[in-house]
Amino acid sequence: MPQPVVKRLVWLGGALAAIAVAVLVILPYVASTQIVRDRIAQELSNWTGYQVSLGAETSIDVWPVVTAQLRDVTFSEFGGDGRPVARIERIDAALAALPALSGRIVFTQLRLLRPTISFSAGGTPSPRPRGRIAEALAVAREIASENAAEPDTSRLPSDALPGIEIVEGKLTILRDGAATELLSAVSGRLAWPALNRSASIAASGIWRGELVDTQFETAQPLLMLVGAAAPLTLQLESAPLNLNFSGAASLDHDGFLQGQGTFVSPSLRRMLEWSGNDITPGSAIGAVSIKAKVSGSLHRINLSEASVTLDGNASSGTLEIATGDKVPTVSGTLAFDTINLQSFLSAFSALTPDRWGRYSTIDGQVAEQLNLDLRLSADVATAGSLNFTEVAATAQINGGLAAFDISDARAFDGMVQAGFRIDQPNAASRVEVRLRGVGIDLGALARTMQVSYLMPIARGDLAIALRGDGNDWVSIMRTAQGSFSANLGPGAMAGVDLAAFAEKAHGGEFFPLSEASGGTLTFDSLALKAKVEKGVARLQRAEVTSGNQRVELSGLVPLPGRGLALTGTIDSSAEADENDAQRMQFFIGGSWESPYVSPVIPPIAE
Repeated sequence: MPQPVVKRLVWLGGALAAIAVAVLVILPYVASTQIVRDRIAQELSNWTGYQVSLGAETSIDVWPVVTAQLRDVTFSEFGGDGRPVARIERIDAALAALPALSGRIVFTQLRLLRPTISFSAGGTPSPRPRGRIAEALAVAREIASENAAEPDTSRLPSDALPGIEIVEGKLTILRDGAATELLSAVSGRLAWPALNRSASIAASGIWRGELVDTQFETAQPLLMLVGAAAPLTLQLESAPLNLNFSGAASLDHDGFLQGQGTFVSPSLRRMLEWSGNDITPGSAIGAVSIKAKVSGSLHRINLSEASVTLDGNASSGTLEIATGDKVPTVSGTLAFDTINLQSFLSAFSALTPDRWGRYSTIDGQVAEQLNLDLRLSADVATAGSLNFTEVAATAQINGGLAAFDISDARAFDGMVQAGFRIDQPNAASRVEVRLRGVGIDLGALARTMQVSYLMPIARGDLAIALRGDGNDWVSIMRTAQGSFSANLGPGAMAGVDLAAFAEKAHGGEFFPLSEASGGTLTFDSLALKAKVEKGVARLQRAEVTSGNQRVELSGLVPLPGRGLALTGTIDSSAEADENDAQRMQFFIGGSWESPYVSPVIPPIAE
């Protein structure tokens, strides 16, 4: 290389090094002057549309990048009382070096340390800011109004934006002069290179005591904010709720959603409590998982082709979820292959298990905290060891009433209808239970429930209707009123030896019924009818016919105490009357588990 060229390169390198050193020396002095300090505040104001004031003196770091440290930064509304909308403990603003040297401010990165942002709820509406972002939104709004389906994105502003990082932020709501914290411990990053490019947010924060992680990305943020549909992916993770959405959305007014979404909550009750609904503690509403096509607004969401799992019960169908009213509303149609009725009732009929797992407590207030209207079908439904097929049912919660009705089902070779309702007219719940069986094979029922003692094995019809007041089953049974009836055809009942019973009764001594339980009573028919008032069942008709013998019972059966107070007769001839010597009378007392028998001695004839 010629000598003159080498010298020129050496001089050029030296000049560049001198310029760099001069820049590093002069830049802190230039940037720390009041003029540049005011320009930093003005540039922040130009972007946000708010008046910006800086507290302590601005400092400059030049290595490894040019950074201005702004302390005690306040963003306030222009005009009026200048209400502060944000207070930031410190902003670390990375600046483009050459524009800063000439006095221009170009942000490349903003780090907001412990910001507090406040929104006003109610009262006089705040004036709209007039910064570059507001102007860009106005342009986007005009473009969307001209053609919302295919907006001309080439007309969107292309101003470059700095990357923004938030550390330990808070969001508060102002109501009547008092501030309520909405979000706390907010940390995250906003990547939005230019106003006409895609934007993404990755952030975490605490909302109502739960840590929430959020991922948000959209290809057209400006259009989405002004009400036009734009591509969106959203992911929200928290202990009460996991949510994913991919599709199109807008965020103006009621908003708009269309795409594919999933919703998973380990406890619907916990999720409702977390969302701010006044759910009574203690009741069990189980896990929910939904995957579906999503459409509608933020206040009314339609879920089609939905795969729904309620507390382990998988189904498919359609749902509509409305959140605009006082309480959330869920309606739709679901088809189950198999459904566990016990878990479903515990989820939506306010049955609460005690520490032993018994469903003994009623929470009627759940009917005031959720509206529900579901049409259900199931190939198979289980309730403990009981199985039902071809089930059609409804589950409803509305206006203080919770109801679950099986309008049609097959069980034990017969037809079954059932209903369970909880009303809340006052402090105590009003509970109603209904059951109707036609052509039921009680032998199959006995085998399923593994009951053989004093269980009629026959085919027939059953009907139960009970209503009581209270928040636990003991109170409900104590106040119960209603009716019970059964009509059975030929059959048998283990645990009754009628001959041994008659022999014991003729002996004139008290004896436990178990001493006459070694045989089986075959019967031609069994009819039972009882009326229940104030927790006591009064037998209106209880008759068993077996050949030329007829057994009749009458008396009282207290439901809460499971006691017995019955009188009965055994006629050994259909023509026998009360004075016939073949007619025997007896009394049955004790409890359902341990009844005893006392013979009734006829009066001595004169």
